[in-house]
Order: sequence, then C-alpha cells, then structure tokens
Amino acid sequence: MKKHILYFILSLQLLLLSLSFNCLWNKSNFSLKNVLNNIAYLSSDNMKGRLTGTYENLLAGEYVKKNFIKNGLKEFNGTYYHSFLTKYPKKIGEDPKLVVKDSRGNIEKEYQYTQDYKEDMINFKSNEVTFNKKNGLYIDNSSLQIRVGDKFYLFYVPLKDDLNFRSSFIYESTFHMYVMIKERVLSEIKEYINQGYTISCYIPFVIEDTKAHNIVGKIKGLNSSLPPLIISSHFDHIGSDLKGKIYNGALDNASGISFLMELSKYVNSLGKPNRDIIFIGFNAEEFGCLGSKAFAEDYKDYLKNSLILNFDMIGSDKGIPLSIMGAKDDTLDTNLIKASAEECINKKVNYSVLFEDASDHEYFRKLGIEAITYCDSDMSRIHTPEDRVEYISPSAIDRCFNIASSQIIKNSFTNPHIIIYSKEIFFISALLTALLLIKSALYPQK
Repeated sequence: MKKHILYFILSLQLLLLSLSFNCLWNKSNFSLKNVLNNIAYLSSDNMKGRLTGTYENLLAGEYVKKNFIKNGLKEFNGTYYHSFLTKYPKKIGEDPKLVVKDSRGNIEKEYQYTQDYKEDMINFKSNEVTFNKKNGLYIDNSSLQIRVGDKFYLFYVPLKDDLNFRSSFIYESTFHMYVMIKERVLSEIKEYINQGYTISCYIPFVIEDTKAHNIVGKIKGLNSSLPPLIISSHFDHIGSDLKGKIYNGALDNASGISFLMELSKYVNSLGKPNRDIIFIGFNAEEFGCLGSKAFAEDYKDYLKNSLILNFDMIGSDKGIPLSIMGAKDDTLDTNLIKASAEECINKKVNYSVLFEDASDHEYFRKLGIEAITYCDSDMSRIHTPEDRVEYISPSAIDRCFNIASSQIIKNSFTNPHIIIYSKEIFFISALLTALLLIKSALYPQK
C-alpha cells in the first residue's frame, strides 16, 4: 500500500513538473530579440518613416499581416484588412521656398530649407502664401500669424529653436499651413515687413485622398459570444522631410507594433482563450487616431463591453516609469487603470498614470468601452530624426510584457494562476520530488 502511495505522489509531482515546464516554455515564446529585430526593420531608412498614404506604409502593414499569419492568427470577418478613407500630405517633388521680395518682385533674400525654416506636418490645406504689412498680421516674440482672405497661416519659432521636431498631420487644424522658423529669421522677417517688403513661402506638399488599412488578426476563443479582448498598437509614423531626412519612429511606434506582433505569438501559445482575442495594427494614428476611430465606429456594437489594451512607445525606461494612460475623463478608479496599477504595485514596477486623449484608446473611451494605453512617456527623441532603434531599451519591453501579459491572462484564460505562479510550482514540485526520491533510496520498500 505504501508503495502505491509513493508511486501516486511521484506521479503527481511529475505532473506538476510537466505543467511548470509547459508554463515556462510558454513564457519563453516571447522573444526580446525578435521584438528588437522587428523594431530595427520597421524603423530602418528603407521604410522612410511609414507615413500613411505612402508605399512604405503599405509595406509596414504587409509586414504586420505576415507576422500575424506566421503567429497563427486568423482573419477577422474574412480578411486581415480593415480599410478606411483619409487625407494625407503628398510630396510634389519641387523645391521649397521662403523668400523676401522688393516692390518690383526681385528677390532680396532667400532662406535655406532645414537651416532657416521647415514645414511642420500638422497641416497642409494650403502649400503657399504671399503677404506683406497690408495683410492682417499678428506678430509676437515667437510667432507670426497671417490672414489672407479667409485663410490663416502660422510661422513660429519651435522649442529650443530646433527645427527637427515634427508634429502629427491633422487636416482639421485651424491654420492652413504651419512653418517652423529660426528665432533670428522671425526677427529679420519683422524688419522686412516694416520696410515694405513682401514675404513668399512655398512648401511643395498637396493633400490627396487615400485608402488606408488597419491590420487585424484573431485568436478564436471558446465562447465567441463573449465580448472580445482587443490588443492593439499603431504602425504608422510621420515620414521624411522634403530633403529626405527620415523620421524613423523607433520608439514611436515601431516599438509598440513590434511588441504586439511578438505578443500575438506568445498569447497564441497559451492555448484556447475563453473569449476571442483580436490583435490590431492601427494606421493613421499620427493623423489624429483615425484608424482606431474608424474601427471603433464600424464595430461599436461588436465591441460593447470589450476590453482594449493598446501599446504606444514601449522601449524607454531610463528613469521613465511605465505609464498607464487612460482618457482625460478617467480616474484612478477606472477598472483597467486600477487593475494595471495594482499589477505594477504587486510586481514592484515603477509606474505612473496619465489621463490624456493622446493615443488609440481615445475613441473607444468616447464610446464607453474600457481601454488603456501602456506607454513609456519619453518625449526626448520622438518626432525627430533621433528616434532610432539604438536608443530602445530591452528592459522596458520586458517590463511592459510582465504587466500586460498578466492582464491578458487574467481577462481571457480560465487558469491564470497556473501560469502566473509557474516558477513557484516548478521549484516546489522539484523539491518534493527530490525529497521523495531520496527517501525511496534510503528507505526502500520491501
């Protein structure tokens, strides 16, 4: 009888060991190396900044789709594409101009692109303007505002007199054209205007319509009638300037979409979830979160009572906390924010909470759908040519994985504790098995 009991206990320990190995193996299905390699590819010069509407943006979307397929994700509603229409700024291929002209139209001075002035991508409803002191002007120490007819234009000195920063493209902005100029250039233009000269500026962009695509894949759950879990990140960025300087967008947001692709592989390795899990690579986030807005509006009935975990800028932790971003009207008691904060506390992760409509959670929250964005709120390099892969921190990616994966498991799998505490199970079962084997060797059963 004792012999049978010993065999039973040994079998139980071996079962626990196998469960632990399986859980540990599952965790190994998330590869930091793969994430970094994908960031390097998507933020390479060859991708030219992934501006929505460009060929390189299409390439980035195809790359996301191929990874979803490779990782076992199925089509969503019969396709991996969710399409929507948007406007985008298209380069004409001509040279930009900012010149000062006398009363006869002769050029008094021509300023140098990238050294003296540069377009801000926030808007291009118009691409040229000519003005003098006869126009409606407002001038202060950092900006020049012009009214020509019913159109408004803005020339401004950027923070730290740095022309490298570029804003998102927002077609509905107030001004018809935004141009950054050096502080000394603003001072000179003031003098030229006072002396009766005319200023002309031409930025060779035009606004065109395009069809853009979100990339969507699905892990089918045991009960597809349950509200789905949405896991998302955007893959677009802000392109390159008129002289070909590329805004690579490694942190913003090659990091988030690369994290998402690897996370899809990991989650699919965990087995069948209780609910459907939808992975989405959003497009046109840099145009005002238009891809997520289109998806939220098209599927608002389907998304009722669902949860959205979004990732934007995952890869900077040098003194930067992991930020849990909710909408501007959320509070610390909002469910997903509270749950994620508790997870950070339990795992001793440095975190902060932000309340901003500044990423793809925005329109889901406006529809009353639970949604947060995980991000590393490091503004030091984003939207500049310095946002490159060599500044990405692997430890920040791992930090986000430890928090987000727990939330995914808790919200979508039946036995989260087996996975969450797999290390503890492994060590306890290994110790008990070793003790039983020692006892069996010292006191063999007759």
